[in-house]
Amino acid sequence: MNGQHRDLFRALFLINFLISLGFGVSDAFFPLYCQSIGARGLLLGVAVGGYALSKIIFSPIMGSLADRFGRRQLVITSLLVYLLVSCSYLVTENLVVVVCLRLLQGAGCAMFRPVVQTLIADHASSRQWGKAMGSFDISFYAALSSGPLIGGIIMDQAGFHGLFSVLIICSMAALGLALAAIPRQLQPTRIAQEIPAQPGIRNICRQGGTLQGLLLFIFGRACGITACGTFLPILLSSKLGMSGVQVGIIMASATLVMTLLLRPAGRIADRVPRRMLVICGGTVVPLLYMLLPVAADFMQMLGVTLGIGAFSALSQPATSALLAEEGQRLGMGTSIGTFHAFLNLGFVAGPLLGSLLQSSAGLQGVFIAIGLIGLCSVAGFILNKPVRNLTVARA
Repeated sequence: MNGQHRDLFRALFLINFLISLGFGVSDAFFPLYCQSIGARGLLLGVAVGGYALSKIIFSPIMGSLADRFGRRQLVITSLLVYLLVSCSYLVTENLVVVVCLRLLQGAGCAMFRPVVQTLIADHASSRQWGKAMGSFDISFYAALSSGPLIGGIIMDQAGFHGLFSVLIICSMAALGLALAAIPRQLQPTRIAQEIPAQPGIRNICRQGGTLQGLLLFIFGRACGITACGTFLPILLSSKLGMSGVQVGIIMASATLVMTLLLRPAGRIADRVPRRMLVICGGTVVPLLYMLLPVAADFMQMLGVTLGIGAFSALSQPATSALLAEEGQRLGMGTSIGTFHAFLNLGFVAGPLLGSLLQSSAGLQGVFIAIGLIGLCSVAGFILNKPVRNLTVARA
């Protein structure tokens, strides 16, 4: 990266961290907030699940718009939506309004994260996509791991209003930084200038190749992440009788290890075949999911979750770099937006599938199932061979 691109990367890193931290602080307690204002049953499900559904619907659309109308405008608009939603949470407790705000928040997220990742891909050399994407994802996972802890402290001291005040502060800071640091006339790398955008989800269906494999892979991976996050605490407490501190350590361990290893894994992804890294990490993680029900004590369980974090980090930057490669053919924004739609679809499907399996096959069946889904998604990735586009120049 040259100096201009490096400054833009740092600004986007901080913007993404602020937004991820703000919503990480509040999202952990959002179901409790909904219950406190009277949400029950279907309304509670819509308030919590509608957020993910909104992201599924809008992510491909926003990615396509980014290819047509530019990245900066959508980033600024998404941050304005975040700020509007954050302020509205603070001034209303009307349940219907809160549900609508949650849906709007999902649309804002669909507009923000795919477009910001598109900006990163636009302004990094193709030889450094692994390092750039891996380093950038640190901003998300660092906020994800620290947000609930900070939120818990604020919740105890200032309640829900304190949580939403932090959300407003983070949104305002991110918006101000975006207005100041994202140039009006962005100058992408040479490779991004040379390759015309070809927005349209139909192109992905017709020309797929590696991208179709990545969509299958990320769906299976997202299913595993959310199902494990939902049912592992139940397994730890019901089977092993662990304390709250022990459960917290195990639940945080994978994310912490992943955060620490993303940057070196990104460097590896720029030096060895990226498909091999996706296959390796994508195969080992589902196998480790299957080992969770047979872990006999705290140390064994911790070892398995540390392995999950390490091998997830191994495949993450490689996946993002391959996604950027596919964006050269199919439109960067469209490709990344569609990828996020399948990611969020997996986030929704994982807990739903786990709930059905828990009642019929028990907790052990849940982890075996998500392991099998993960292995099938890797097989789908392997079977979808790369499409060679000889007109694409490599930087």
